[in-house]
Amino acid sequence: MIREVDLVSYLPPFMSRYREPVAALEAENPEFTLLWKAADAILRNRFISTADEDGIARFEKLMEIVPLESDTLEIRRARLRNRWYNAVPHTIRGLRARLSQLLGGEHCFSVVPDCDSGYGLLLVVYSTDDGLHDELKYLLETTLPLNISSDIVYENVTSGLSVYCGGVMEQADILEIRQR
Repeated sequence: MIREVDLVSYLPPFMSRYREPVAALEAENPEFTLLWKAADAILRNRFISTADEDGIARFEKLMEIVPLESDTLEIRRARLRNRWYNAVPHTIRGLRARLSQLLGGEHCFSVVPDCDSGYGLLLVVYSTDDGLHDELKYLLETTLPLNISSDIVYENVTSGLSVYCGGVMEQADILEIRQR
C-alpha cells in the first residue's frame, strides 16, 4: 500500500515555475514516504496473518505468551492463531479443521480415534519438525474432553522417495474375415 509520494504534482501549474515552493515540497517528500510506511505497518500489524515482528510481539503480550528463542516468526504466528481462535470444536471434523490450520493442511496429520477399547485419540503428525509440539499438546488439552486420552506420534517423511509412473497405449485394428 506504500504510495509513491510526489508533492510537487499537487501544485497548480503557475506555482511550479517558482523554485522555492518546489524545493520545499521536494524536501518534504521523504517525510511523507516515512509516514506512508508507518501507516502501512500499522495496518499490517492489526492482523495476525500479516503482522511483522513487532505486531506479533504485541499480540503475544496481549495473550501473555512468552516465545522461545528458537521460535521462528511462522511458529509464533501459528501459536497466536491457535490461541486467538479458541472456539472449542465438539466434533472430530472441527478438531481436524483446527489441526489443519495449525499444521498447514490435511496431508500433514491423521487423527485415529480409539473408541473400541477405551476413550483415546492418536494424532499422527507427518513431519520432522517438532517446533509445534507444545502447541499441539495445548490444542489437545484444551479441546478434548478430560475422559479422552491423547497421544502424539511423529512420523518422519523421507525426502528420498521416488515415484515412478508409466503408461501403455495400444491401438489395434479389428479385421473381420468372411468366407465367400
